[in-house]
Amino acid sequence: MPRVQSGVFGRLVVRLVLVSRWAMVPLFIGLAIGLVLLVVAFALRLWQFAMQLTTLSETAVIMELLTLLDLVLVGGLMVIVIQSGYENFVERIDRREAPDSPAWMTRISFSGLKLKLFASLMAIAAITLLKALMRLETDVSETQVRWLMAASVLFLAAYAVLAFTDRFTHGGDEG
Repeated sequence: MPRVQSGVFGRLVVRLVLVSRWAMVPLFIGLAIGLVLLVVAFALRLWQFAMQLTTLSETAVIMELLTLLDLVLVGGLMVIVIQSGYENFVERIDRREAPDSPAWMTRISFSGLKLKLFASLMAIAAITLLKALMRLETDVSETQVRWLMAASVLFLAAYAVLAFTDRFTHGGDEG
Protein backbone atom coordinates (compact mmCIF):
# COMPACT_ATOMS: atom_id res chain seq x y z
CA MET A 1 0.00 0.00 0.00
CA PRO A 2 1.57 3.33 -1.04
CA ARG A 3 2.08 6.08 1.50
CA VAL A 4 -0.39 8.97 1.25
CA GLN A 5 2.26 11.52 2.23
CA SER A 6 4.24 11.21 -0.97
CA GLY A 7 3.92 14.19 -3.23
CA VAL A 8 2.28 17.58 -2.85
CA PHE A 9 -1.26 16.19 -2.96
CA GLY A 10 -0.48 13.65 -0.24
CA ARG A 11 1.01 16.28 2.06
CA LEU A 12 -2.04 18.49 1.46
CA VAL A 13 -4.39 15.62 2.38
CA VAL A 14 -2.42 14.88 5.56
CA ARG A 15 -2.43 18.58 6.50
CA LEU A 16 -6.19 18.80 5.89
CA VAL A 17 -6.81 15.72 8.03
CA LEU A 18 -4.69 17.12 10.86
CA VAL A 19 -6.32 20.56 10.73
CA SER A 20 -9.85 19.10 10.54
CA ARG A 21 -9.77 18.27 14.24
CA TRP A 22 -10.20 21.97 14.94
CA ALA A 23 -13.70 21.73 13.47
CA MET A 24 -14.64 20.06 16.78
CA VAL A 25 -13.88 23.21 18.81
CA PRO A 26 -17.21 24.98 18.06
CA LEU A 27 -19.00 21.80 19.13
CA PHE A 28 -17.18 21.76 22.48
CA ILE A 29 -17.89 25.48 22.93
CA GLY A 30 -21.56 24.76 22.21
CA LEU A 31 -21.56 22.03 24.84
CA ALA A 32 -19.93 24.41 27.34
CA ILE A 33 -22.70 26.95 26.67
CA GLY A 34 -25.24 24.13 27.06
CA LEU A 35 -23.64 23.28 30.42
CA VAL A 36 -24.11 26.89 31.56
CA LEU A 37 -27.77 26.68 30.48
CA LEU A 38 -28.10 23.41 32.41
CA VAL A 39 -26.74 25.14 35.52
CA VAL A 40 -29.36 27.89 35.07
CA ALA A 41 -32.10 25.26 34.64
CA PHE A 42 -30.85 23.48 37.78
CA ALA A 43 -30.86 26.71 39.79
CA LEU A 44 -34.40 27.55 38.63
CA ARG A 45 -35.64 24.04 39.43
CA LEU A 46 -33.97 24.14 42.85
CA TRP A 47 -35.54 27.54 43.58
CA GLN A 48 -39.01 26.31 42.56
CA PHE A 49 -38.52 23.20 44.67
CA ALA A 50 -37.49 25.26 47.70
CA MET A 51 -40.52 27.55 47.30
CA GLN A 52 -42.93 24.59 47.15
CA LEU A 53 -41.25 22.38 49.73
CA THR A 54 -43.84 22.88 52.49
CA THR A 55 -46.73 21.91 50.18
CA LEU A 56 -45.16 18.83 48.59
CA SER A 57 -45.80 15.24 49.61
CA GLU A 58 -42.93 12.97 50.55
CA THR A 59 -43.13 11.29 47.13
CA ALA A 60 -43.09 14.67 45.37
CA VAL A 61 -39.99 15.70 47.37
CA ILE A 62 -38.23 12.50 46.33
CA MET A 63 -39.24 13.08 42.70
CA GLU A 64 -37.85 16.62 42.76
CA LEU A 65 -34.60 15.40 44.31
CA LEU A 66 -34.31 12.70 41.65
CA THR A 67 -34.87 15.34 38.97
CA LEU A 68 -32.08 17.47 40.46
CA LEU A 69 -29.84 14.42 40.64
CA ASP A 70 -30.63 13.68 37.00
CA LEU A 71 -29.55 17.20 36.03
CA VAL A 72 -26.31 16.81 38.00
CA LEU A 73 -25.52 13.53 36.24
CA VAL A 74 -26.18 15.07 32.84
CA GLY A 75 -23.91 17.98 33.78
CA GLY A 76 -21.15 15.59 34.84
CA LEU A 77 -21.56 13.71 31.59
CA MET A 78 -21.20 16.96 29.68
CA VAL A 79 -18.03 17.89 31.58
CA ILE A 80 -16.50 14.51 30.79
CA VAL A 81 -17.37 14.83 27.10
CA ILE A 82 -16.16 18.43 26.84
CA GLN A 83 -12.84 18.05 28.63
CA SER A 84 -11.80 14.59 27.56
CA GLY A 85 -13.22 15.08 24.07
CA TYR A 86 -11.12 18.19 23.62
CA GLU A 87 -8.05 16.36 24.89
CA ASN A 88 -8.69 13.26 22.78
CA PHE A 89 -9.71 14.93 19.53
CA VAL A 90 -8.27 18.46 19.40
CA GLU A 91 -5.15 18.89 21.53
CA ARG A 92 -3.68 18.17 24.94
CA ILE A 93 -4.33 20.77 27.60
CA ASP A 94 -1.11 22.15 29.06
CA ARG A 95 -1.49 21.42 32.79
CA ARG A 96 0.93 24.22 33.68
CA GLU A 97 -1.55 26.70 32.19
CA ALA A 98 -4.54 24.91 33.76
CA PRO A 99 -3.43 23.90 37.28
CA ASP A 100 -7.05 23.57 38.44
CA SER A 101 -7.90 20.92 35.83
CA PRO A 102 -9.02 17.58 37.29
CA ALA A 103 -6.30 15.02 37.91
CA TRP A 104 -8.31 12.29 36.16
CA MET A 105 -7.91 14.14 32.88
CA THR A 106 -4.25 13.14 32.68
CA ARG A 107 -4.98 9.49 33.50
CA ILE A 108 -8.14 8.60 31.58
CA SER A 109 -7.79 6.63 28.37
CA PHE A 110 -10.29 6.54 25.54
CA SER A 111 -11.38 3.12 26.79
CA GLY A 112 -11.84 4.48 30.30
CA LEU A 113 -13.78 7.41 28.88
CA LYS A 114 -16.21 5.06 27.15
CA LEU A 115 -16.79 3.21 30.42
CA LYS A 116 -17.34 6.46 32.36
CA LEU A 117 -19.79 7.73 29.75
CA PHE A 118 -21.67 4.45 29.74
CA ALA A 119 -21.81 4.38 33.56
CA SER A 120 -23.24 7.92 33.58
CA LEU A 121 -25.85 6.96 30.98
CA MET A 122 -26.79 3.89 33.04
CA ALA A 123 -27.22 6.03 36.17
CA ILE A 124 -29.44 8.47 34.27
CA ALA A 125 -31.51 5.56 32.92
CA ALA A 126 -31.81 4.09 36.42
CA ILE A 127 -33.06 7.40 37.83
CA THR A 128 -35.59 7.68 34.99
CA LEU A 129 -36.79 4.16 35.79
CA LEU A 130 -37.04 4.95 39.50
CA LYS A 131 -39.06 8.09 38.79
CA ALA A 132 -41.38 6.10 36.53
CA LEU A 133 -41.84 3.42 39.19
CA MET A 134 -42.77 6.11 41.71
CA ARG A 135 -45.37 7.52 39.30
CA LEU A 136 -46.71 4.09 38.33
CA GLU A 137 -49.99 4.57 40.19
CA THR A 138 -50.64 8.05 38.82
CA ASP A 139 -49.47 8.72 35.28
CA VAL A 140 -47.08 6.04 34.01
CA SER A 141 -48.30 2.85 32.40
CA GLU A 142 -46.93 -0.59 33.15
CA THR A 143 -45.90 -0.81 29.50
CA GLN A 144 -43.75 2.31 29.85
CA VAL A 145 -42.12 0.86 32.96
CA ARG A 146 -41.44 -2.42 31.16
CA TRP A 147 -39.75 -0.54 28.31
CA LEU A 148 -37.65 1.46 30.79
CA MET A 149 -36.67 -1.76 32.56
CA ALA A 150 -35.75 -3.37 29.24
CA ALA A 151 -33.64 -0.33 28.34
CA SER A 152 -31.89 -0.48 31.71
CA VAL A 153 -31.13 -4.19 31.27
CA LEU A 154 -29.81 -3.49 27.76
CA PHE A 155 -27.59 -0.67 29.11
CA LEU A 156 -26.27 -2.99 31.80
CA ALA A 157 -25.62 -5.82 29.33
CA ALA A 158 -23.90 -3.47 26.86
CA TYR A 159 -21.77 -1.99 29.67
CA ALA A 160 -20.76 -5.49 30.80
CA VAL A 161 -19.80 -6.47 27.24
CA LEU A 162 -17.86 -3.23 26.76
CA ALA A 163 -16.02 -3.63 30.07
CA PHE A 164 -15.26 -7.29 29.33
CA THR A 165 -13.95 -6.59 25.83
CA ASP A 166 -11.84 -3.66 27.06
CA ARG A 167 -10.40 -5.79 29.87
CA PHE A 168 -9.77 -8.65 27.43
CA THR A 169 -8.18 -6.51 24.69
CA HIS A 170 -6.15 -4.24 26.99
CA GLY A 171 -5.41 -6.62 29.84
CA GLY A 172 -6.98 -4.27 32.40
CA ASP A 173 -4.30 -1.60 32.01
CA GLU A 174 -6.64 1.13 30.81
CA GLY A 175 -7.82 3.95 33.15
